[in-house]
Amino acid sequence: MNKNIVAICENEASAKSLQQAALELGFNVKYEVQAKSAIKNELSEKDINEAAIVLFVISYDVEDIEKIERFIDREYYEVEPQYVINDAKAVLKEISSELN
Repeated sequence: MNKNIVAICENEASAKSLQQAALELGFNVKYEVQAKSAIKNELSEKDINEAAIVLFVISYDVEDIEKIERFIDREYYEVEPQYVINDAKAVLKEISSELN
């Protein structure tokens, strides 16, 4: 099973929580943070293409993602940041069950 996930997070807290849970569960997560129309740590095309799924950790509409065209035709999962901050392992386990 491909355990590569790319994530677009609206804040560092959700990104760090996701990274820690991924390490513990054996996932490879690469992320970028999008806040106030700025992209920090922008994902590469290679990272996006190698990912099994795109995870949007945002509290706003997916359509408002900067450079959204990079994710067209990609399978994605959307979750509010507070769920990732509170229990990123549960979010990754749910995604894993959907990928199987």
